[in-house]
Amino acid sequence: MSRDLTAVMRPRGIAVVGASRRRSRGTLVLANLQRFGYTGRLFAVNPGYDSIGEIPCVPSVNDLPEDIDVVVVAVAADASLEVMRDVAAAGIPAAVMLASGFGDGGVGRHRREELEKLVESSGLLLVGPNCYGLADFSAGIAAYSGSIVDPLERGGVALIMQSGALTHSITDSALGRGLGLSALVTTGNEIGLGVADYIEWYADDPATSTIGVFLEGLRDVEAFSRACERARSAGKPVVVLATGKSARSRGAALAHTGAISGSGGALAGLLRSIGAVQVDDMDEFRETLLLFSAAGRPTSGGTALLSISGGGSGLLADLAEDVGLELPDFAPETITALSAVLPEFGVVSNPLDATGTAADDAELLHDVLVRAGQDPSVGAVCFVLNVGAAGEAQRDLYRRQATTLARFATSADAVPLAMSLTAGPVDPVVRATLDEAGVPLLSGARSSLAAIARWSSWHTSSARRPRLHTLPERQELPGDLGGRSSLTQLADAGVRVPRSALADTAERAGELAEEVGFPCVLKIESADIAHKTDVGGVRVGLSSRDEVVRATEEILAAASSQVPDAVIDGVLVQEMVAGPGLECLLGVVRDPQVGLTLSLAPGGVLVELIGEVPSWPLPLGAEEVAWLIDHGPLATLLDGYRGGPRYDRAALIENVVAFAGLVATYGEQVEAVEVNPLIVLPEGRGAIAVDCLIVPRDRVDIG
Repeated sequence: MSRDLTAVMRPRGIAVVGASRRRSRGTLVLANLQRFGYTGRLFAVNPGYDSIGEIPCVPSVNDLPEDIDVVVVAVAADASLEVMRDVAAAGIPAAVMLASGFGDGGVGRHRREELEKLVESSGLLLVGPNCYGLADFSAGIAAYSGSIVDPLERGGVALIMQSGALTHSITDSALGRGLGLSALVTTGNEIGLGVADYIEWYADDPATSTIGVFLEGLRDVEAFSRACERARSAGKPVVVLATGKSARSRGAALAHTGAISGSGGALAGLLRSIGAVQVDDMDEFRETLLLFSAAGRPTSGGTALLSISGGGSGLLADLAEDVGLELPDFAPETITALSAVLPEFGVVSNPLDATGTAADDAELLHDVLVRAGQDPSVGAVCFVLNVGAAGEAQRDLYRRQATTLARFATSADAVPLAMSLTAGPVDPVVRATLDEAGVPLLSGARSSLAAIARWSSWHTSSARRPRLHTLPERQELPGDLGGRSSLTQLADAGVRVPRSALADTAERAGELAEEVGFPCVLKIESADIAHKTDVGGVRVGLSSRDEVVRATEEILAAASSQVPDAVIDGVLVQEMVAGPGLECLLGVVRDPQVGLTLSLAPGGVLVELIGEVPSWPLPLGAEEVAWLIDHGPLATLLDGYRGGPRYDRAALIENVVAFAGLVATYGEQVEAVEVNPLIVLPEGRGAIAVDCLIVPRDRVDIG
């Protein structure tokens, strides 16, 4: 359920505990409230004064009038707890706690526990502790104890930061660049309100168009997902820079899946699944927020890049590929139109070098921009300045280019953009010219191109809402987790598995092999042995009864010797999958933040070579499995790599969906589940799961 944040976001009155006539965090809060024009009632709580400047003082929280909705607590940790008891007793609905020492860095866990109980019992809306506070500039509220960039540009970006100090990395580095803020929220330890609460509020806030989140750790995945989906429904992108990637869970390390599924991939998969935009560093974060807040919607998914430098065009092409920016080839009619105006030595491509001639010929540059923007596959045209601010000798050139781009913007169908190849200061005349024409100016090649890629992709996919899959009904995890039992679970869920039978003696294994058919495979059957090959517990390609008998004796002896405490149920006699096939590794692991996430990759000897691949949280369907295939190495292999056969992609998707559905029903009971290998046969012949390992949460020390 959403929480109503009106009391903390639109308070009738605010009181600050800890303000004085000397400089302090409380005094800074009062100064910010006055600077940004807070119009509600304002008090300081300090028994030593009648007033601080024009602001009246009262001796204690108990002396505050009834229309005070927020108390800002700007005193040390132990004193903060005393104040919070008074706030709760007075029935004041919200508080902002600035002090650290509530479990951060392992210090003050006892204080944290007491504060948690107080918040839970009172229903207080608590911001923090261990934060700067929050500022909602559209409402003139700045219960904020840090310095706020001056001048502050007002706009549509709400910044929600789990790190208060890093706010300056965004606001100060964007000074004079047009990044306008509607709000600045620092969440601190989130003992009360969390990131999800603020995202939900600003999803409904008419002054906010874009939400930026700096994330150190997720405390409530479900609430965060709901909030991001709400923002997306409102047409507001949520741009996320995430750090603090958790270590792999212990259970994941037991499965081969640990080689391909990292915690960073799990979080990235979650953000994809809920339609959030993930960025990689602070520069990309800033540029992406600026672009989303300042630019319109592209008319299509492709971008045309134009510059007056051949070398710059080559650099742009390389960087665009690195960051995933779609640069479509120009249509034949566009090539003809551009060739007609470019010098004869000009080459039409995307990125397009308009040549040095365009540096002196504004009409040529304008014609090139117009004709590139008319291409049916181009939704945005970005002109690339070499620098944002030049020395006196070059200043007029860049100002003329800005004027030409502004002229183009008045009649362009495609969205006009500008960027500089290098980060740094911006010529105020260039910026003013572009601002007046509504052209965003980005800074730095890689961060700008990454921002355009994220912006274009979000708008392209925003017409299609993320598919929300209902969690299946929970079922109990079987007590017997041997290979045969696990394969039976897969088969019951709709995953194709080989014919198999369990033998408790070598002679019985020989008999069953004749029933299963030759060639066949033998595997040690024991819930205590996770990795069978490590103990000599697997034999393949056995072609006679005698071979099976001898191999069974050897397997049982080796297992008893190497794992003497293991309970051995016997040997699984299994049909051997014949013919060519593509081995895949299919696994689900539990990420400490995200929960169960699925990864899919080539198996066999390629597992360790490939490394981390994309992941997706459970539950998921065919569309998401197809995305994982197409954004990893499997797509090329399935399609017939280097003259090889085409493999049954449809069957792979069907089996993965069935597997994911089964694991989702186990829910909190499992730590990791792996099918290795899942063999995909040539097109039309299906796919078959050969082995399955299930690691329950209460047995993560298995093996």
